Amino acid sequence: MLRLIRIFGSPGTISLKSPQPLVNLLARFGTFSPREFQYETSDGESGTLMHRFSRHVSLTKRDFTDKTKYGFKVSNFYPLPDVDTYGQQIRDLETVDLAKLITFTTDFRSKTDFRSYTEIVNALDEECVRRVPKATMYELLEMLHCFMYLLPNKIAQLKSYQSAMPKLIQLFGDGSENERDFMSIVFFLGLWKRNKTGTVLMKEFLQQYLDRYLTPELTRMDFVILANATYKTSLRMADESEAFKSRLMQEIVQFENEDDSALLITLIKCARMNRLSSDEIMEKVHSFAGANIKHKELDFRGLSHLFAYIADNRIKDDSLIGLFVEGCWARFEAEVRANGFETQTQSCRPKDIGTFLWSCATLGVPLEAYSGVNANMLEKAIRLKVDAGEYRYTPDVLVDTILSLWICERKSIGLFRLLFKDRTLVQNLRKDRSKLESRKDLLLSCAEIDLPDALDVMKSVRKPTGDAFVLNRPAQQFLLRPGLKKVAECLERLKESKQLPISNFNFNLPVKHLNIAGILVKMATGGEKNLDVLDDKHSLSDGESPVGLMKLKTRILKDKAIDQAMINLCRFDTPDALEEELRSILAEPKQQKD
Repeated sequence: MLRLIRIFGSPGTISLKSPQPLVNLLARFGTFSPREFQYETSDGESGTLMHRFSRHVSLTKRDFTDKTKYGFKVSNFYPLPDVDTYGQQIRDLETVDLAKLITFTTDFRSKTDFRSYTEIVNALDEECVRRVPKATMYELLEMLHCFMYLLPNKIAQLKSYQSAMPKLIQLFGDGSENERDFMSIVFFLGLWKRNKTGTVLMKEFLQQYLDRYLTPELTRMDFVILANATYKTSLRMADESEAFKSRLMQEIVQFENEDDSALLITLIKCARMNRLSSDEIMEKVHSFAGANIKHKELDFRGLSHLFAYIADNRIKDDSLIGLFVEGCWARFEAEVRANGFETQTQSCRPKDIGTFLWSCATLGVPLEAYSGVNANMLEKAIRLKVDAGEYRYTPDVLVDTILSLWICERKSIGLFRLLFKDRTLVQNLRKDRSKLESRKDLLLSCAEIDLPDALDVMKSVRKPTGDAFVLNRPAQQFLLRPGLKKVAECLERLKESKQLPISNFNFNLPVKHLNIAGILVKMATGGEKNLDVLDDKHSLSDGESPVGLMKLKTRILKDKAIDQAMINLCRFDTPDALEEELRSILAEPKQQKD
């Protein structure tokens, strides 16, 4: 841990040795650019779950109407500060007063232009960076809490935040250990999401202190904050801590159906990331959704996350799936009717639409099977969100969304064209090449097979090869699952014993980039049949229904008029039963009509 503190705790800072004009300084070193605040309106809003977490771990209620609690006059700074000398003015403040001044900046925001506001925020950040090395635990936490009040959505971008976190951990280990500070550090580290430094610091911090503070006395809200922080920093704690795993299970199972849905959804998201599968959790998700399906507090976002847990565990339950599909759609439709197609509300974000469709795709749900679901309305909403730029910086979400629609038997050439005609989206796709490659390539293969009219669009991403579907394409060795080899061994025995007129067979991968290998069997009579193997990995919980990707493959084979069959290893688990099934399938090859 100390090694990490040394590495991450000394970022290059800017020392304000002379009162340089602030505008010139910020032009070179500013944390934020004016355009980041030009259209930003969400900072400063209250009522979100993150604000509830923040209030729960805050040091004090900070009654700013009591002027005895700070040693400066607000009127000396706001509402119209001299931005050229502001940096020198704030240097004269005590550190705790500087933190309090940050909160007053919220009122200043509405009284000035976004450029001046940006300069003030950058100056506060730079001054806080200068204070970090000599600050106490209390001063650092007060500073972070006040920035959380001012910039809840951007706090992790602050240089002062990034330099304060290693310092906080160091001070905590130097004798300042207590449960309140432990929870505060966990909360703030959890804001540093999608960042390797934050993940490493969180992991080592919890490895050292989690067992000490994860006690039965830890409240539910504290544990939810802990679970949320590990989820945000992508840590699978259930593998490392049995106490964490047990507590997570306990909190979910004991959750009352009348309790706050936002807390349960946070716990379920954590369980999903930790790959925690449990019949008890499944029963809780089912009962909670059933009890709250008509309550507006359980919105589209929350219901889609609960649905994703069902999909993760590949549950085949038509009534349960119907409950989620119809419930999600009712909320989506209500959102569109209330706020229009281009809404950017937090209850119906692109990634939540993607989560809902991914769940449908994983479970092999054809959207058209639900009469209440208007796929045209859904597609229109996605298209307008693309036009509004909501997918601009998350092209992977759009790729997943379109691919999920394809698996759900909704082949959208309109969305496909929109994705690959947007130059910025295509550029961002190329930036995230390693992350997106497999899903993007599968989508392109599906389009090449199903929508040859879209070939002109594909040229902006890659030149179509013309081999998206090749029935006898050899499958790579790493795709040969144990169940597939088991069927092949049985075929070999039947061939050698001449019980079936098999000429030869080989492992094949007919759909390029759809990495579910099969077996192409050629008969001595001249016919051939494609065999797919249904095993635990590719079936739903009933052991009969294939997952969405397997359904996609069989549908493409059917469209290509390929003679095919499915071998269900969930049912035929003995050599004799398997041989009998293969004899039944292959004994009389399909005869060609004259």
